[in-house]
Amino acid sequence: MTEIILKILLSYLLGSLMGGLILSKLKGGLDIRTVGSKSAGATNALRAFGKAFAAGVFLIDILKGLLAVIVIAILPWPAESQTIISVEWLQVFCGLAAFFGHLYPVFFGFKGGKGVATLLGAMLGLSPTILLAALVGWVIIHLSTGYVGLASIVGGIVAALFAGLWHPGDFLSPLGIFTLISAGLLIFTHRSNIQRLLSGTEHRFDVWGKFKNKD
Repeated sequence: MTEIILKILLSYLLGSLMGGLILSKLKGGLDIRTVGSKSAGATNALRAFGKAFAAGVFLIDILKGLLAVIVIAILPWPAESQTIISVEWLQVFCGLAAFFGHLYPVFFGFKGGKGVATLLGAMLGLSPTILLAALVGWVIIHLSTGYVGLASIVGGIVAALFAGLWHPGDFLSPLGIFTLISAGLLIFTHRSNIQRLLSGTEHRFDVWGKFKNKD
């Protein structure tokens, strides 16, 4: 039990290292949460500071989820204190903990981003195949609508559906549970995007990498 708690805590703390907030402070002290959509994620970073800055934010945030799953979750532990759950379940818990760290970072007043990149990193460590399916769904929606938030939600749903097909008859597998929870969390973190979509005020992202309001 000690192993589970400590590894989940470490994953949460890792998730709390917000790429957007760290890099924006290094850039000159401007809090990225005060500009654009007020999010600390890569999408708002691109809008506010450009492609190079956004790439750095995305890299940091995706590494948090990946490292939580492939490093923290499998760190060696004394044999007499080994966890009573499988490594697969511990990877799921650590991946979700990193996500919550990104969403509610202890180092930045519990106000973070939407967690898409961190969930992508965790999924990369859990199943690159299912991640690829999610990315295909994301690209299709993004290119056809220009809505990044909608594409992220659809990508999460595609991952959950694909996980069910990947493990037929075993929807309660660690991977299945992770994708189902992730899809729900993406809907939750993008609730403001959903509201703007319904009101017709959601920002669109055109093929040239610029934001614009819905026509």
